Amino acid sequence: MSFLRGSANYVWCTTSVLGKGATGAVFQGVNKNNGEPVAVKTFNQLSHMRPHDVQMREFEVLKKVKHENIVKLLAIEEEQDGRGKVIVMELCTGGSLFNILDDPENTYGLAESEFLLVLEHLSAGMKHLRDNNLVHRDLKPGNIMKFIADDGNTIYKLTDFGAARELQEDQQFVSLYGTEEYLHPDMYERAVLRKPVGKTFGATVDLWSIGVTLYHVATGNLPFRPFGGRRNKETMFYITTKKASGVISGMQTSENGPIEWSRELPAKCQLSTGLKKFVTPLLAGLLEVDPQRIWSFERFFTEVTDTLCRKPLHIFNVHRASLIKVFLHPEEKLVALQLHIQDQTDIMPHAQILLRGEIPLTNIIEDSTPGKGYPQTTDDKPLMLFSRENNNVVLPIESELPKFPVFANLVSVENDAHQAKVACSVGHVCKRRIDKLALCSKLSQDAVTAFTGLLSAELTRVLEKSQKAKEFTKAVENTAFAVERSESFARRVFRNLGNQINLEKRNWKIELESKSKQLLSELAPALMQLHQRYVKEGNLKAEWDSSIRGLWCPWITKTSQRAATLVDRLRDGWQHLLRDRATRNLTYNDEQFHVLERIKVTETGRRIKSLLELECMPAIIQRSECLADWYKMAQTVFLQTQILDKDVENYEHVLETYSYRLSQESQERHEMMLQSLERIPGGLNIVDNSHTSVVDSNKRWRAVNETQDKIALILQENNSILGQLEQLTMSEFLNTDDPQYEL
Repeated sequence: MSFLRGSANYVWCTTSVLGKGATGAVFQGVNKNNGEPVAVKTFNQLSHMRPHDVQMREFEVLKKVKHENIVKLLAIEEEQDGRGKVIVMELCTGGSLFNILDDPENTYGLAESEFLLVLEHLSAGMKHLRDNNLVHRDLKPGNIMKFIADDGNTIYKLTDFGAARELQEDQQFVSLYGTEEYLHPDMYERAVLRKPVGKTFGATVDLWSIGVTLYHVATGNLPFRPFGGRRNKETMFYITTKKASGVISGMQTSENGPIEWSRELPAKCQLSTGLKKFVTPLLAGLLEVDPQRIWSFERFFTEVTDTLCRKPLHIFNVHRASLIKVFLHPEEKLVALQLHIQDQTDIMPHAQILLRGEIPLTNIIEDSTPGKGYPQTTDDKPLMLFSRENNNVVLPIESELPKFPVFANLVSVENDAHQAKVACSVGHVCKRRIDKLALCSKLSQDAVTAFTGLLSAELTRVLEKSQKAKEFTKAVENTAFAVERSESFARRVFRNLGNQINLEKRNWKIELESKSKQLLSELAPALMQLHQRYVKEGNLKAEWDSSIRGLWCPWITKTSQRAATLVDRLRDGWQHLLRDRATRNLTYNDEQFHVLERIKVTETGRRIKSLLELECMPAIIQRSECLADWYKMAQTVFLQTQILDKDVENYEHVLETYSYRLSQESQERHEMMLQSLERIPGGLNIVDNSHTSVVDSNKRWRAVNETQDKIALILQENNSILGQLEQLTMSEFLNTDDPQYEL
């Protein structure tokens, strides 16, 4: 019997089955002209019994669609033996999404990045169908193929258009197609329960199938599961039609038992909390049975676009020693990011310290910077999140680890293959947790380095600020002294002229010394001490290094690599037992090797569980305790630095106020002195000259307040003016050599 079949340009082998359905099968074939591998869909007798227009519909649909996310039609040819037409398509070497989900690695759903890829490509393919007024009517993981492009990128593509037909969104159809677990409840009622319901169906039935498919992809399970599966059809219909709006899953765990409803995705699902926030309402909208709340395709495409356009920001929450993800809209700003973080961590926006390396995020972006302008982050290079108000580190509580199966005493190739698959699935769960713990041990170290760098930079900045304040204080002190000299001299001038001036004596310098005492005797020494300890001597880093000395680090000891090796051993054992199941009857020697594989699977499972529970977990708990102790000290120093910074800032404000008051009052006193000079005979020339000097002096007073960097120049000019005033007054009014009038 020949297994080879062919058409004019293609040949295929019926033993290379890629998939089978009710109306035909898909085989792997090859192009006779260039050797390119292809997929060939053939049709059976049942297919040929359908009306001719129905048979031709799939061909017409495939000719009409052309999109990256729809399997490409290469040719429609006649079989050489006259069995009818075949459809030749591009070969998707990654297999179907159903087979991918059947892999033990994906027992609890696809990884987040892969899920987002499926969501993007499924949505894009469906949009192309709707743009061409087509309804698929049999959407499910088995009809979504994984294509590996030449550049290595993964592309998911819709296939199997045997049930597809042209349909406007407001049109209806009555024919029944689809796979029962993915059918809209109205179609299920008629097609599966065979109730004579006089209902027609619209294009939106595809949305329900998309919802079930996406839930399956996200969790590894169907959303609606009666006990006993397909045999319990009435319960299945009850679950899908009686669920409340917003419920996305219903499961029955015992015969005639209650239904466990849920509005949330399960904890074992691999999607992050940040992504679940958007995927959960998406699923709730797709799995809606209330006619008043059923989504349109436009709403579905809009919601998917909103989800996919969001920028994932990876954030290491130090206080949980774990990674979180925030999906920030391109136009959302800092306040939105802070609220997203608060949702997942309970850290209030005002208490959040976000670092990019050692630099505060707010030094990199503005409050008004949109999400699209935020820096890129990854799992191993996230933003670091600290709280100003909390210094505890409490590890999150993980969901219970699935149990490794125990092989029965008697050899059963069927049961043993199933148990090995379960063991492999649990092994992958262990590996993911080990990977997460190992990464978090590294990120804890990175967080310490980042915060130490932040603190060092802050202490250096505040110390420099205090040094400038000291310089400014000295400058103002010189000015106050110069003012006192000029006023003292003015009093002597008027006494010599026999006139009295009502100029109250002010001790500007003494007043300033009382104000500067805080800076010079308290703030500056405290800052110098902190800077010496934590910048020059590096006490924070030394404290951390000392606390973790001797502790086991999952990242450094490469536990992820060890876990990967153990999972590979589990998969090898599973594959061996799968081959034994296909053989069915084992020879004596084969059975001995079969038993050894069971032992290997059991022992490997024990080792990877031990690696997680007896090595990784205790190590992370110890390191988290050290991190909490270290942050208590680091946070104290940080808060002290902030307080000192505020104190220096307040002092600067007091000094600026004093300087301004000194300028204003001295100006008033100069004016008073000039007015007194005007009343003295022959003093008008002095008034003119003095007035010019005072105006010039006042301008320089204002400059004192504007910039500290120019204070030395200002003082030099001010002293020069005062000196000129002394010379002018001495020459024109005193004209005496009495030493008591010397300054």
